[in-house]
Amino acid sequence: MKTQLTSKMYLIFAAFALLISCNGIAQDDRTPSLSKTFEQNQPGNLYARSSGGSVTILTHDQQQVVINLFIRKNGRLLPPSDPEIEDVLELYDFNIEKKGTDITAVIKRKADFNMWRNAGISLQIIVPEEMSCDASSSGGGLKASGVTGRHQFSSSGGSVHLENITGNTKASSSGGRVKVLNHNGNIEVSSSGGEVSLEGGKGDIKAHSSGGGVHLIDINGDVEASNSGGGVKVTGEAGYLKATSSGGSVRVDIDKLSKELYLRSSGGGIDATIHHGENLGLDLDLKADRVNVNLKNFSGRTDKDRILGTMNNGGIPVYMHSSGGNVNVSF
Repeated sequence: MKTQLTSKMYLIFAAFALLISCNGIAQDDRTPSLSKTFEQNQPGNLYARSSGGSVTILTHDQQQVVINLFIRKNGRLLPPSDPEIEDVLELYDFNIEKKGTDITAVIKRKADFNMWRNAGISLQIIVPEEMSCDASSSGGGLKASGVTGRHQFSSSGGSVHLENITGNTKASSSGGRVKVLNHNGNIEVSSSGGEVSLEGGKGDIKAHSSGGGVHLIDINGDVEASNSGGGVKVTGEAGYLKATSSGGSVRVDIDKLSKELYLRSSGGGIDATIHHGENLGLDLDLKADRVNVNLKNFSGRTDKDRILGTMNNGGIPVYMHSSGGNVNVSF
């Protein structure tokens, strides 16, 4: 149930803040303005929302969930003893509670813009590693690291940054970039406001951007990548790869191709390196202003702007069409 933070609740939070500060749990050398701790001795679910600032999710080796509030007014971080904390809290509604293994941390600012334009609350949550997360921010960026489970992360006011995440994940931003480092599990990433990048991914990947480039580096899994606002780059191991761009070039460098390769660009050229491709059975359909490829054991049609036929008796579909440049293929 949503509740407004009363003076009594403020005192409870302040007591927790003092305890956390004394125990040294506060992260990155900042003391939270307010804190609350819940015991969590088994895997659980975190539901976090902030409409007044950023959200950060971290992990530790303790069986506790620590919820830290960093409260700012006029650009200044308020310490736990600052009397102005209560003034800022009056601008927000809160729902911070634990039910079973579910943790809820919701901060919602009230409607009147003039009341909160000089104030903000950032939410930092420290959880055990095994914690499924559903978290979003509409007032700033979102960061998460180290958690294992099923996850959904989003931001409508800034970027999303994920690191060392395990499990099936959806991540999106409508206000900035989405950056992922070292992800283990299937993942869907999208941005309508910036670049999408994933470096070090094991699992199937779906990626889309309408506001910047898509860069998938050192991946291992099937891939679908699309971009209506820039180019696409993919490197790593992929049995199946589909990459399309209407706003830039498509560049891929892949190994372990076994199912299908589909590349299309209407905004630039296509450059593809297929490791060990000269030994694969390929069904080639290549079209561009100019197609550059060294063919081996080929049967079919060859023109400067079109290759249609098979290599090594065919097998794996390879489609590359560009209406904005050349197609360059190397094996």
